[in-house]
This record gives sequence, structure tokens and C-alpha cells, in this order.
Amino acid sequence: MPSVTREVPRDAPRCTTAAASALLAGLAVLCAATPASAARYRIDSRTGALAYPVIGRDGAVVLDERIVQTRLRLQVDDLLEVPPDSPDPAREPDVAIGASLRWFANPGLAGNATDPANLRFVPLAQDMALEILWAHVAATHLFGGWFDLRAGRVLHDGPLGWRSDDGAELRFGPFEWLGLTVAGGFENVRGLRLSGSPFAPEGVERWSAEGEGAERYDGNVAPEHRPTLQAMLDGRLGPVGWAAAYRRTWRSVEGRLAEELLGWEVDVGWGPISGFTSARVDLSAGLVADATAELSARLGGGRHRLEARYEYFRPTFDAESIFWVFAADPFHEATLRYGFPLVGALRGEGWLSARHVEGPGNSGASGLLGPFTDLGGGIGLTLRTEAFSSTLRWKLLRGATTDLAGADWTVRVPLATRWELFAVASGWQWDDLLREGGYGVGGAGRAGAAVRIVEGVRLEAEAQVAHDTREGTTFAVFAWLDLGVAW
Repeated sequence: MPSVTREVPRDAPRCTTAAASALLAGLAVLCAATPASAARYRIDSRTGALAYPVIGRDGAVVLDERIVQTRLRLQVDDLLEVPPDSPDPAREPDVAIGASLRWFANPGLAGNATDPANLRFVPLAQDMALEILWAHVAATHLFGGWFDLRAGRVLHDGPLGWRSDDGAELRFGPFEWLGLTVAGGFENVRGLRLSGSPFAPEGVERWSAEGEGAERYDGNVAPEHRPTLQAMLDGRLGPVGWAAAYRRTWRSVEGRLAEELLGWEVDVGWGPISGFTSARVDLSAGLVADATAELSARLGGGRHRLEARYEYFRPTFDAESIFWVFAADPFHEATLRYGFPLVGALRGEGWLSARHVEGPGNSGASGLLGPFTDLGGGIGLTLRTEAFSSTLRWKLLRGATTDLAGADWTVRVPLATRWELFAVASGWQWDDLLREGGYGVGGAGRAGAAVRIVEGVRLEAEAQVAHDTREGTTFAVFAWLDLGVAW
């Protein structure tokens, strides 16, 4: 089950009713102008109630969130008629429009948290807001299938990760082995009107307010539009797929460089053997941000799986990000994993891992075994039957920089094709040996249920409790109602 907390970005800016009405009116006009015989309509929503505490840097509760929110998605496809004699209707030119909107209210938020004159002011805290997660018009398979165009608030995914821009994206794909995608516009940065997407760059928080409460914080700067340009080459040749991308973003229309990234990824599949490699370079900081390489083999008709993986990670951020002030320790990690059948529906998994952590000042920490600072591994058991599925995992990592042990147990039980019960329990002990005071023990539990009432209607609820040495005990409650219809 995906983590619901990712769907609750708190820092969305307030939107005026006039702006929201103009947006919805524009979508309504487009939908109304579409011939009913040619178009396909889809509408779905997710409405939820969420309650959880926000812990501040000193370990105390800063806010008690009580959020009611609705995410509404509208999609209209097949706006162009398909010739009845078309050999491949899916390759015919088409125009589609769509949008994903999120409205939320936070009745549990105290009014003084949104008042810049109050000493309990919290920047970007909102008691009510409307966000546009994405909204675009797309024209596909133009000029013989060579051109695609999207315009509006567009999401990008690829070797550089997720981003959200207000602009346009053009793709030229004359060959299967070579395609070119160019995108440009203004980056979706928190603080601008109708912004607040979870795909905005992390740590780029801009806001402007005057008052005694606002003066307690540094860096309150009025939001600015940030021009951005991105290009990507990609293709597939036989069993090999590849993509390479470059992105450059400026701090404002007349500003300095905010971000410059270069990334690539390659995947290959040949029978039971598959491989993948990727890398991302932060050119503005002159650093390799992350790199991965993985080789796996499925043997015995897929009953046995062998996997070798290497990963490097170094936190890098936008040049305006507040996260640059925090210490970061790059690490290399190699893992060998083996999945195998046991008895009946019971499967087992075991892995060994070796890690090298670079200490402060880019100097290597003392080695535990050769170049490795930490060694560890884990085991897992999974049982899947028609009545339920259960997974138990245990992990241990010890060495010069890390002291970590943890276990988790997950259970899912489907009932009568409509119901599903689920529960997760975990416990851990950890010690960051590179920093004083970075240790603790804790545990957490989740339990919930989901039911499909009728086709297109689903209800889900979940409760969470967690205890940590530093933060104490915290609770969270979530409830979701999913509605969907298509015609």
C-alpha cells in the first residue's frame, strides 16, 4: 500500500476563488465543446481525512494537522475521430485534455500559525488551499506519428527524476532507436499562486511576509518564476533501451544558475538475464549525485532469483535549497541477493551487503574490512496463499559508521473479493557513529482495512502508532474514499 503521507504536502499556497473558478470554467468549456460520439470521459476523486502531529527540530509538536482533502482528476481522451478503415487506431492522431486538482482544509490549524504578526507563525502553513498538481492539453501522433506535444502544467520523468513545469513539451520520434524530447517553461516552485505540487524541487521554499512572527525566520523572499530548459534523447535497439537527459534552471528571469543536471540510464534484457544502470551528475556542484548498476538472473522458470547490485548516493540539491546546510555522508553499497522456494507457497530470501561511507570532508571512515566501513545482511520469508499473504524480514548492519538492526512483519488478508485487511509491525535499533547523540530504539505499527463497495467506489481507513527515543509516541489516522466513473 503506498504511503498516504506523500499525498499531504502542507506547504501549498493559498488560491483565490476567482483563479480557481477560471480554471474550472476553462476545463468545462473544453469538455462541453467535445462531440460526445468522439470522446471518452474519465472522472475520479479521492477524498480523505488525516490527523497527525508535525514534530519540530526540538522534538516538540509544532502543529497538530487535521486535514480534509479532495483530489479530483478529470480526463477527456479521443477528441479526434478515428477513421473507420484505420489499420491501427491507437496510432492515429489524437487530442486529450486533463487536470488533477487538490483542495484541502485544515480545521485543526490554529489561526496564529498563519498570522505573520504572531510569534507562533509557521511559514507556508495553510488552513485552506487549492493546488493544480498537473493540467495540460496533449496532441499525439501528429505528422505520421512523429510528433507529440503537451502544454500546460506538465510532469517530467526520466533519468533526472520527477519535475513539474509550467510550459510545453515537444517530442520528435522518427525511429524506435532514437527520439528527442525538448521541454521548457517555468519551474513549479512553492510559493507561486496555484503552485505546491509534490514534484516541486525539495528545499526551495520562498515566501514573503512582514510581522513579528515572520521575523523569527531567515530567507523570507518573494517567490519568483524560474525559467527552465530540458532535453532528452532516448530509444530502444533490440534488447537494449537507453535515455540521456540534460536540464538547466535559472533562479529567476534575470537570475543566476539554480540547477544543472546530466543523467542517463540503460536497461537490457536477454532471456532470464536482465540488467540496469543509471547515473545522475550535478554539474552546478561538480558532483556525481547517484549511480546504480544491477544484474539479475531468473533460474528454474523464475523460482530462483539471483541479483547483484551496486549503488552510490550523495545528497545534492538545488542551489537555492535550504538543505545544503545539513551535513551529508556519501556512501557506496554493494548487495548480493538470492530468492528461493522453500515448502509449498513459502519462499525465502537472503542478502549480504557491504558499505563504504565517506566521512566529513570527503575523507573515508576507518575500514572494517578492507575498503568497507560496514557489513551486514538479512533474511526474509514470504507466504502467499489464496487466504492471506505474509512477509517477515530481518536486517542487520554493523561497522565503523553504522549500528543498525531492524525487523518488520506484514500481513494482508483479502475477504470475499471486496474486503482487504492489512497490518504492519516493525521495530529497530540504530546508532549513527559519525555523530554524537544519533542513536535510539523504536517501533511502529499500522493496521487498516479497505473495502470495494461497488465498482468505482472504494473506502480505506488506517491507524498508525510509532515510538522513538527522541520523538516519543506519535499517532496518525487516515481515511480515504475513492470514486471513479468513465464513459
